[in-house]
Amino acid sequence: MTRLLAGLLLFLFTSSCLAQSPASGGDAVFEARCSICHGGDGSGGGRAPSLLGFVRYHTDPELKSLIHDGRVEKGMPSFDFSSEDLDRLLSHLRTLAGSNAAMSTAGYTGNAPMKAGKYKPPPGPHPGTVHLVDGRNLSGTVIESDYSAQVLTKDGTYHLLTRDGQHYNEKPILPKRDWTTYNGNDSGNRFSTLKQIDTANVNRLSLAWLFPFDASRLETTPIVKDGVMYITGWNEAYALDSATGQQLWMYRQPHTKGLVSEAGRGTNRGVAIWNDSVFMVTDNAHLLALSRIDGHKLWDVEMGAVIDGYSATAAPLVVGDLIISGVAGGEEGARGFVSAYKASTGERVWRFYSIPQRGEKAASTWVGSALEHGCGATWLTGSYDAALDMIYWTTGNPCPDFNGDERKGDNLYTSSVVALSAKTGELKWYYQFTPHDTHDWDAEQPVLLVDQPWNGKPRKLLIHANRNGFFFVLDRKNGELLLAKPFVKTTWASGYDRSGRPILTDSSESSEKGELICPASSGGTNWYSSSWNPQTKLFYLRANEWCAVYKKQQDPLIENRWYGGVAPNQSNAESYLRALDISTGKKIWEKPLSTNNRGGVLSTAGGLIFAGGPSGTFLALDARTGKTLKHINVGQDWQASPMTFMVGGKQFVALAGASGVFVFSLVP
Repeated sequence: MTRLLAGLLLFLFTSSCLAQSPASGGDAVFEARCSICHGGDGSGGGRAPSLLGFVRYHTDPELKSLIHDGRVEKGMPSFDFSSEDLDRLLSHLRTLAGSNAAMSTAGYTGNAPMKAGKYKPPPGPHPGTVHLVDGRNLSGTVIESDYSAQVLTKDGTYHLLTRDGQHYNEKPILPKRDWTTYNGNDSGNRFSTLKQIDTANVNRLSLAWLFPFDASRLETTPIVKDGVMYITGWNEAYALDSATGQQLWMYRQPHTKGLVSEAGRGTNRGVAIWNDSVFMVTDNAHLLALSRIDGHKLWDVEMGAVIDGYSATAAPLVVGDLIISGVAGGEEGARGFVSAYKASTGERVWRFYSIPQRGEKAASTWVGSALEHGCGATWLTGSYDAALDMIYWTTGNPCPDFNGDERKGDNLYTSSVVALSAKTGELKWYYQFTPHDTHDWDAEQPVLLVDQPWNGKPRKLLIHANRNGFFFVLDRKNGELLLAKPFVKTTWASGYDRSGRPILTDSSESSEKGELICPASSGGTNWYSSSWNPQTKLFYLRANEWCAVYKKQQDPLIENRWYGGVAPNQSNAESYLRALDISTGKKIWEKPLSTNNRGGVLSTAGGLIFAGGPSGTFLALDARTGKTLKHINVGQDWQASPMTFMVGGKQFVALAGASGVFVFSLVP
């Protein structure tokens, strides 16, 4: 895996490798400065390992920046090469690493089939022809490892192969089941009809492969299309062979300095796919379109400026030929919005702001000076109903988070769900879960679109477990509240009245002396996925029982500083996986977890619930009873939500952990 080679940058040009001043040729520069450590061909020497893999999968600007800046804290000095010598050196490194078209095949031109014993393939992508056991030839860009290979042919198709020496077989893609959106479908419900892995055989579940990452916050949900998996990290995207984890291509750009939001810690939740394009956001609130074929950038648009507090973390949503995305930056006072862009060009089609301007009707719900920096970030992927042609998007909390003195009123449209026209962005209806929120209870939790009878009549429902501790059922045609029941301990409200407003208690707001309020600001649940299973008729989520003391304080907005207005003191959470009856909100079963993490759940037609468990385990539970059927210890602090897919007739389950993407399947 190329990520395992990332550590080579620490040894690329160490001070102990310096020799005489370099001559003019790239080979002479390498011989003078690098070969004593990395060997004459770059494959490793007595003082440092091979640098070929690292060079092969990193861009010239990345390599130049590394060489110029160094990593002094890791023992690697900076180098002041002339631009000419640096270009020559990189050209020579690419020749050694097999990135040069003339040298990458060691002289093999692709004009004849490869013969066993006559040709030793280079480890990197190279043009060539592979002769299959069934007599076919595949010509194009070849990527090989010891036991697998991939060929990208001229029609833009990746052919996934098994390899035994010089014998190649194409792995079947069909039957397959793709996972092409953040939640697997537009409804936001992370449920899969796959059932190859079920309650009877899940004990044979095992780790199939791992793609390692060097990331502090890995929250990506993999997307799989036609046997290729797409994942994201901090301003980077990867395409992988979904059956083996072999890297096909990567895209990367530098991190933005100075961000204090989740994006500034590397959070990115995945990509969207439309035709032959892959879409992702970057930490500085840009939306990118990349080629599905090789990862090169097709277009790049700025959604919001960093100087105005904007950042981005969410996987975009595809609706027709529009790419829908929200923004982060609530901690920095950014004004939230949802925007739609043409998939082909990046041109903006519409924008809906979650915070009104002064003079608009909704601005009357903001009394005070906070409106201009009211937050209401929109950083979680929404859901879409094609029949109604409506998008459902949740909004963040108002700012300052915990001090409402300068924003009296309900503070629309924060801590809400908004129903928008997919074509125009026009607001059709809204429902505010927490009016005048002073607890940081944003509504950035999934909204699941379910068609089920309600009181004996068919109804289009929207179900949602909110951070404020209540479980909600709405009519998604008009936003009517049908049910609001607590799923964790709540002390701020005793329930909701017929008009859809919370019935507040005496301990409903923060104060200068401090108020003990349940749930804590991190919520009874959070952004991670939930699931409704149409077979069991149960709703599954991760629930946290905890409280916090909220102390109100003055906290002015300062550039690149958290805009909160409180010093909260949270208790340790008691964490559970819970199953609810959506018609009553009643808890049917729960699975206590000894440690709290932020991973979501996936339910399947195999009668299973998959989730990241405590103490680094991956869990499979019985969906009807909550009984643990399988646990696999992989030592991860889970921050993401699982997904499942099928390729070649084999079902896989994937979940991102702190150190990589883990993919599981059945063993014989």
